[in-house]
Amino acid sequence: MIGLSLQNLGRRKVRTLLLVMAVAISSAIAFAGAHLLRSIDASLAVGFSRLGADLMVVPADAVTNITAAFLTAEPTDKTLSADLFDQGTPDGVKRAAPQRVFRTEHSGFGGHGNSADLIGFDPERDFTVGPWIAERLPRAMQPGDVILGAARDLPLGAEIQLFGQPFRVYAKLARTGVGTHERGIFMPSQELIGLGSAIRAQIGTLPPMLDPARVSGFLVEVAPGATDLQAKFALLSHYSGIAVVSGASMLTGIRQGLMALFGGMLGLTAAMFASIAIMVAVLFSAIVAERRGELGLLKAIGARRSQIAGLIVGEAMIATGAGGLIGVAIGVLLLRAFERSLVYHLMEMGVPFLWPGARYAFLLGIACVLAAALIGAAGALVPAWRASRRDAYDLIRGEG
Repeated sequence: MIGLSLQNLGRRKVRTLLLVMAVAISSAIAFAGAHLLRSIDASLAVGFSRLGADLMVVPADAVTNITAAFLTAEPTDKTLSADLFDQGTPDGVKRAAPQRVFRTEHSGFGGHGNSADLIGFDPERDFTVGPWIAERLPRAMQPGDVILGAARDLPLGAEIQLFGQPFRVYAKLARTGVGTHERGIFMPSQELIGLGSAIRAQIGTLPPMLDPARVSGFLVEVAPGATDLQAKFALLSHYSGIAVVSGASMLTGIRQGLMALFGGMLGLTAAMFASIAIMVAVLFSAIVAERRGELGLLKAIGARRSQIAGLIVGEAMIATGAGGLIGVAIGVLLLRAFERSLVYHLMEMGVPFLWPGARYAFLLGIACVLAAALIGAAGALVPAWRASRRDAYDLIRGEG
């Protein structure tokens, strides 16, 4: 039956070619579109994560720094309880990440008298430091590792001394334009707290933010669907002795609006697949109607109903599967052209655009080919079933 299907397709070369190219164009759009949607999703995730916090919770009289990118706590002796959010987050708050910020001129880093901002963060809860990492060592972060701000000109793997203890440069941040982040030395909070005894010996007292029970502040991300004002009101209602600082609320709206737009794009892609299935169904209905006489002769010489249906469905799967394969190849070329044009300019401007790995592209290509073949089978199934149920006499006469 496969050989007969191939012969039938070969006898109608123009029609077969038109069908293959129609499916190829649709498959190319589906493959390239799905690949780009995955890339955009990953890139938006990085871009949104780099927007940092929407709100910041600090002591009522603390000093803060507001930028277009994110909020940061300025070094101060004012602190909050580290367990402020341990009992859960108020309505409108998605997550909160603690930070400890300690500015000193006695760390020994960069020479005597040079100011250094030591910033402790929780790697498990952080969403404002990690997204800004521009380069790192090819391994996971280990005890004794630190992350340097962009203004610190040291190579990865270099050893530095902080209060007489050695640390290794694990990663460096991209430029943020925020002084604290530019010159900061970031480390897990437990590492910073572990320096407490050495700092006490050096300056004669333990800074309050190095107390394990205290933090400089919390960076807060607003929950989807909530506004900065709603989250701010909820925080002030739940906790006393705090100040809630808002960043650029417009960025929160952009974050939520783009995620809604992305969901709409996925819906449009699903609608496109449905339209392809309808197109193939209509086309094969016409093909079956045209070939009733031929199918009637096959039944007259002994072909079974399953063979008649299998012949029609097989032709559809072969034609649309070939179209899907050609479409994937065209989609790859489209993606390469896109990469060498718009993506290249985005990367030149420092805008991250992340491509999925080769494994994802390979699996997506297989999925597109299989989907094209299955759409062809689904489109031809009903007319094939109806034709297989007709009597040979009626098919030859063209009735029904």
